[in-house]
Amino acid sequence: MDTQTPTEPATPKRQPSAKTIARRERSKKLAQQGYPVPKLSDAYRGRQLLNADTIREMHAAFREGGRAAIDKVMKNQPAIFLKLLVLLVPRELQIEHRGGVKGMTEEQIVDAIEAIEGFLARRAGEQAKVIEGTTTTSGMDAPVSELDPAKSLK
Repeated sequence: MDTQTPTEPATPKRQPSAKTIARRERSKKLAQQGYPVPKLSDAYRGRQLLNADTIREMHAAFREGGRAAIDKVMKNQPAIFLKLLVLLVPRELQIEHRGGVKGMTEEQIVDAIEAIEGFLARRAGEQAKVIEGTTTTSGMDAPVSELDPAKSLK
């Protein structure tokens, strides 16, 4: 009697996507034709080297006349100058949420409450300096018709 049970993997093997299958087939055809099959890491490394060379040469060109070129572009083509500034800003800004109050220690919560109370006290102090009132008309500002006619004749 056969007591061994076939062992099944805990998770089924993931099937490659159609895009992955097509890429593998192209690589096989290139290899059969005698072309070297590029690896993904080769393209990535080539891009890194090209970027490094470009940055190095741009830095050398900037040393020669960069400041004058920037001034000229800033005066003659301000739209291009602003576009270059925008390109220097990262496209993605990483914002991490740390869980708010739930992620804070008791000491951090106490410090935050003290800071808020201080802020509110300063704000209340600024409002206390504001003088609030209403305007009233005095006898000098009132029109002649509202004054006593007997007094206006004198």
